[in-house]
Amino acid sequence: MAGCILFAGCVGEETGPQAPLPTATLTPTTTPTAALTNDGAVSFSGAGDQKTVMPLLAGVHLITLEIEKSDGSEPGVSRVSISGEKDAIMVEGNYTPEVRSDAIIDGHYRWTYAFMLSEKADATVEVSQTAPWKLTFGFPEMINGIPPQTFTGVGNKATPFFMIPAGNYSSQITGENLTVISVWLMDYNGKFLMDGDSVAPLPFHELRNDDFELYVGDYATTVPVTIKEGGNYLFNVVCDGSWSVIFSPVE
Repeated sequence: MAGCILFAGCVGEETGPQAPLPTATLTPTTTPTAALTNDGAVSFSGAGDQKTVMPLLAGVHLITLEIEKSDGSEPGVSRVSISGEKDAIMVEGNYTPEVRSDAIIDGHYRWTYAFMLSEKADATVEVSQTAPWKLTFGFPEMINGIPPQTFTGVGNKATPFFMIPAGNYSSQITGENLTVISVWLMDYNGKFLMDGDSVAPLPFHELRNDDFELYVGDYATTVPVTIKEGGNYLFNVVCDGSWSVIFSPVE
């Protein structure tokens, strides 16, 4: 299963920013050692469940979780939670068996997610994953492009920022071999595009059978999106299968 909780909300629901962060069962071991990468990002590595405190600036951040693929085993669900005095998120990442081989690059699984901190904080960071892993905090990539844009991936991914002028658009979303998917537009200031009380263009969606059990299948939808304020936006995609998003202007 893959999922996320944004600013202490529940999967598939948006609640107030002051809602309590759900309690995760973690077994902290040795605190991982933080390191500064060549591009100025901050990273730390570990194995198993870890918990530490890291200073993070206010603004948009990109987390990248790399998970080592050990021979003869699968890493299972990974969970990253980040909390400060005012902000909290929790993101889960996983892959269905059907797409695991496509998700491996150089012996590692890798997923990304973008989030916003409203103020500078000594944030509590928790990682839950049985396999060896590396978590990096950086800033999303930016590309010089406008719609139409096509993005593809396997598993969780934050796309680069790109420019969307004000106007009406179509978001064509397809997925294969998945159980869950959500697609959220976030602007350069870290604000998610909302359609009423739901994130847009696609709130958290699960494939469930008549017995309300998750199953692996395919999904497709086309959603109209109105951009009232032109600016730089990215897509946060949370998914445990393969997916594509085609974002096009409507004439």
